[in-house]
Amino acid sequence: MLKKNRTRLSVLLAALLLSACISPGPKQSSNVDVPQSWSRLSAADMPLASAPAAEVEQQWWRNFGDTTLDALITEALISNKTLQIAKARIEEARANRGLARSSLFPEVNATGGISRSNQGFATNNGTINIAQANLEATWELDIFGRNQARTRQAGAILESEEASAQAVRLGLLAEVARNYFDLRNYERQLVLTRANLASQQRTLELIQAQFRGGFSSDFDVSRAGAQVSTTAALIPVLQAGYDASLNRINILLGNAPGAKDQMLQAPQELKPLNQRILVAAPATVLAARPDVRAAERRFAASISGREAATAELFPNISLTAFFGVQSAGPLSTTPWGLGGNLIQPILNFGRIQSEIDAADARQKQAFLGYQETVLEALENMENALSSYLQETQRNGSLTSAVTQDRRAANLAQQQYTNGFTSLLDVLVAERDLLEAEANQAASDASLRKNLVAIYTAAGGGWKE
Repeated sequence: MLKKNRTRLSVLLAALLLSACISPGPKQSSNVDVPQSWSRLSAADMPLASAPAAEVEQQWWRNFGDTTLDALITEALISNKTLQIAKARIEEARANRGLARSSLFPEVNATGGISRSNQGFATNNGTINIAQANLEATWELDIFGRNQARTRQAGAILESEEASAQAVRLGLLAEVARNYFDLRNYERQLVLTRANLASQQRTLELIQAQFRGGFSSDFDVSRAGAQVSTTAALIPVLQAGYDASLNRINILLGNAPGAKDQMLQAPQELKPLNQRILVAAPATVLAARPDVRAAERRFAASISGREAATAELFPNISLTAFFGVQSAGPLSTTPWGLGGNLIQPILNFGRIQSEIDAADARQKQAFLGYQETVLEALENMENALSSYLQETQRNGSLTSAVTQDRRAANLAQQQYTNGFTSLLDVLVAERDLLEAEANQAASDASLRKNLVAIYTAAGGGWKE
């Protein structure tokens, strides 16, 4: 009889285990009307083009053709502390999912004990040794799906944390690239400013020589000296910006400031950009962005949380099983038992309904957050496209301005030497040239940072 009961129990447990299998829920729609194309792009926008079949660029940093940038990104992906924290959150979420999933299966505990005692009439007023070993099993059947919903919720939270870590990775890549281009911008501006300072100092020396010969006034010397001092004052500001970018890159790579200075301090020219960049369509971008996937998974988790809260209204049914071996003196027994329990909430003064209402509110918040994330993703991409296109036009104008200002400065210097123009014309021309070259250098860096923003807004870089 005991063997027959054990067989029935095993069959029942196996059947209920099969019924408790969890299938992943479907992806949730944001109900946001996604445009078919980007409003900022047209056939006339030569630097950028969009195509329905275009894929999101994942290793976009290689398009800049800069081996130093490639090395920085490789090291940042290995050593960055923020990314490591995000990965630790995934481990925590995975453990929580395992914890939730364990509630779908029986819990089996082994107990044992040994004692020596005199239990009066029970032991014929004698002292005996009592030893026992037991196996106890309990299993909540989860007929109404509360534990299954909690497991789905934990699974969706895990997927959300994985997507959030991918978003951290994407943001890290963008920050490394932006700071690297800032560093190169400061580096170039320092070179330009020092070259212009050397030119202005030569002009000052010429005027001082003319003053000693009686061919210029003290006013001319003071005015030229003031321009030299003004240009020299730019160098400490630029150097501070350069140092800050250098320090930030070190931190992003998981190092103390100064650790990687040597690999960055060698001057390096920025490579020309690709003249034709293909951009993925809005639907492709939204599918690629990890922050959108994270928001969708949080919404899915809130749906499962609401299902679990609703299931609290129904009975909690569990099975229990017991089998043991007991030895007391010369006697030995094998006690066993099977049982079932049912708990049906009847009076809880609105506790369960309040939990359902709270779950409804969390679900609404998650859905609105999902929609907002989708809209912000579209906005980010449109802004990035517009910034790149406008900066491209500005960069072309600045390049032309530098050419013209350089020619004007040379002519002014020649005419002043030959006595055909005043010192003021020379100083103004040199000042204009310095400003134009500085603006062009900043624009070159901005153009690359705007391109980084496009790659980031498109969701590129999260795949390992």
